[in-house]
Amino acid sequence: MSAVMTQGATVRGPRRRALGSINLVVGGILLGVILLAAIVSIFWTPFDPADTTGGRLADPDGTHWAGTDKLGRDVFTQLLIGARLAITVGIGSVLIAAVLGILIGLLAGFSTRWVDDALTSLLDIAIAFPTLLLAMLIVAWRGASLDSAIIAIGLAGSAVIARLTRVVTQRILAQDYVTAARIAGTSTLGIAREHVLPNLWPTLVVPAALQFGGAVLAEASLSYLGLGSPPPNASWGRLLQEAQATVTVAPLSAILPGILLVITVVGANLLADGLREKLDPTLRRAQ
Repeated sequence: MSAVMTQGATVRGPRRRALGSINLVVGGILLGVILLAAIVSIFWTPFDPADTTGGRLADPDGTHWAGTDKLGRDVFTQLLIGARLAITVGIGSVLIAAVLGILIGLLAGFSTRWVDDALTSLLDIAIAFPTLLLAMLIVAWRGASLDSAIIAIGLAGSAVIARLTRVVTQRILAQDYVTAARIAGTSTLGIAREHVLPNLWPTLVVPAALQFGGAVLAEASLSYLGLGSPPPNASWGRLLQEAQATVTVAPLSAILPGILLVITVVGANLLADGLREKLDPTLRRAQ
């Protein structure tokens, strides 16, 4: 029985590594396509985003590759700009969540017991609070804009990063080499810089990748509800909202933004799974 189990684990190991590599490659390709579209939109779009001379609900042709919307705007141009907004929101909100979450997590990890308990309770409440609802409240307070969406989604995601940072920090502080560093006179800031932060990023890169996809989806949801980036910014969520009234006449206006949203979220999830297989030491030992 033991030999069979060992053989099964040996077989599963290469399979899991291969699956992790495939997820990493496919996720990277999917997100790479969206990133390329975002970069292209900075320097070139087929038409001006505000150009309404294409005719209402025109079918795709050699001039308008994805047709036009109900206002006569080129849909392909809107999709390119939507990719730029999606990448901007994803990166911006993840950076805010990472910086704020790491700072709070380090504070909880290095603090005394009662401060740690208080911060942990607050983090638990923040994690339990629906992310989209929290983002809606912040956007409603600050006003609908791209900056508001990025800040709101970043703040909503920072609690998860903070909780993970706290757990990893306390685990690292319990190690013998950290105790030796303290005895040698290393300051708290030095321990955080030399021992905690270098060992922290492999744990946080996976949830950060997941939060990227979640941030893009959250921004699309906010824009669909009219709380995201206002016109002329062409968020995929707003394109979906505008196209729902004409979906039977011009289905591409609704289908294409939805497909791009799926590609982005699935790509982020696959990339996160691949990174987890590559970076998680427990999984590497199991393999």
